[in-house]
Amino acid sequence: MSNLIIDVSYHNGVINWERVKASGCAGAILRCGYGDDIASQDDKQWIRNLAECERLGIPVGVYLYSYATCDRQAQSELAHILRLIKGHTFQLPIFIDVEEPGTQGYAPKCCEIVCEGLKAAGYTPGIYASLSWFNNYLGNVRGKYVEWMARYKNLPEDTYNGQYAIWQYSSDGQVDGVSGRVDVNHCYIEFGGSVQPVTPSVKPAPAEKKDLGQVDITYQAFTDKWWPAVTNKADWAGKGDDVPIKWLAIKVSKGSIRARVYTQANGWLPYLTFGNSYDLNDKKNGILGDGSEILAVELYYITPEGYEYQMVHYRVSVRNNKNFYADQVDTLKASGMDGFAGDKKRFIDKFQAWVE
Repeated sequence: MSNLIIDVSYHNGVINWERVKASGCAGAILRCGYGDDIASQDDKQWIRNLAECERLGIPVGVYLYSYATCDRQAQSELAHILRLIKGHTFQLPIFIDVEEPGTQGYAPKCCEIVCEGLKAAGYTPGIYASLSWFNNYLGNVRGKYVEWMARYKNLPEDTYNGQYAIWQYSSDGQVDGVSGRVDVNHCYIEFGGSVQPVTPSVKPAPAEKKDLGQVDITYQAFTDKWWPAVTNKADWAGKGDDVPIKWLAIKVSKGSIRARVYTQANGWLPYLTFGNSYDLNDKKNGILGDGSEILAVELYYITPEGYEYQMVHYRVSVRNNKNFYADQVDTLKASGMDGFAGDKKRFIDKFQAWVE
């Protein structure tokens, strides 16, 4: 047998938790936020959802949606979780949610950093992923932490009992107190009691980070031809106002840059990562674009291990607007930034970037 539990975020709106409890729902896993430890990326219903579950005695767990592709991001996501769960008791584990396209290669390391950090702080850690991700990408961390698996299939409720702790079997559930659809799960594990954090007896001294020095970012734009390469803020890339950029090439002198573009033809294209080179002749993996107009750009600078981290700053101008939009920093969503440069409606005609 299993218990029915739901998992929710602000996307589920304002939940009537008294009705949820009366419906027979046995517990809930609440999203606390997503990505780096930035207050604007806390889930907008987290505080209310947690307070209501605590008030009503509903067993509760937590998850954070991960975007990490490097150790710095994973550590920031760990800090994000710890900041929000501090001082609370949980009856279900604390999960890192790995499913973001483009993060598959780093996901096992992210899970290890976050879960070991949660364990060291006295919490029970877990991993949320699809059945496919568990089978294809997470082999190195299988069996180390509590596993919450997603597979939307109409199968008997005990199908994965003994294989996974929790099975998310549908995103189309109906539970009284929640408006519209809600994720529903079969929970095979017993609800725990107190999972209060404990203070480690000895806090390890943080490793001293080295100065990386100057990092140069070099980029080129294609309109009707490839225009000369630009480094840092020496100039901008493109032909000029109201001429669409259709391809972008980007490289950095140290570390690497993760990037993707949003195009007129296909929306967001897959992430690509570049080091100190690009290939103008490789339209699949050497440059960014698909030959149609580029409407937005997203960049994230990956600092080499052991160095003080830096971030990429970038900006664009768009059709019918000669001025650059405000700077975007990495994929941050704060202080008016959207996580990318551009508006996904009008083509970009000028591009500029630098690392600091």
